[in-house]
Amino acid sequence: MPRYELMYILASSVSDDQVPTTAQTIEQYVTDNGGTEITHEQLGKKKLAYPIKKTRNGHYGTIVFTAEGKGVNSLDAKIRTQKATIIRHIIVNIDEHLERLEKDKEAQAKMNRNRPPEAIAADNSEQVVPEAKPAAKPVREAAVKAPKAETPKAVVTEEVLDEEIEKALSEDITK
Repeated sequence: MPRYELMYILASSVSDDQVPTTAQTIEQYVTDNGGTEITHEQLGKKKLAYPIKKTRNGHYGTIVFTAEGKGVNSLDAKIRTQKATIIRHIIVNIDEHLERLEKDKEAQAKMNRNRPPEAIAADNSEQVVPEAKPAAKPVREAAVKAPKAETPKAVVTEEVLDEEIEKALSEDITK
């Protein structure tokens, strides 16, 4: 049987002492719909990224379980009817997710065959940093220009400057 993970957010209207009983109710939904090997974890109360149903905080929880597909569909339907307490939920098939990750790694490895090792290493080092950086456009070698040679700057003395000012002032601009 495939493994699933249910992540849910309880509304802040659920008091802190009611959270364990509500979590047990959700766990009971899982067992009623054929869930076995259940692991339940409460992640605590956290601030939401944006308000959901006029709620700014929510109690997060996860349940990892194994079940058949039909049981998961009925579990999803049951949770959707509990709109008063559960404001968001998602059920993920962990096995499918891991398979997709492996396929993505294989596809990435195929794409990296045509790239130089330095570029691959640079990309891998960027992935370690959690901050998002805007992606730079690839630069073609033909577009890269050689640095320009600097031209020497002329030294201006006070006398030369005075002569230029006098010339500009004495010039007749009405012609």
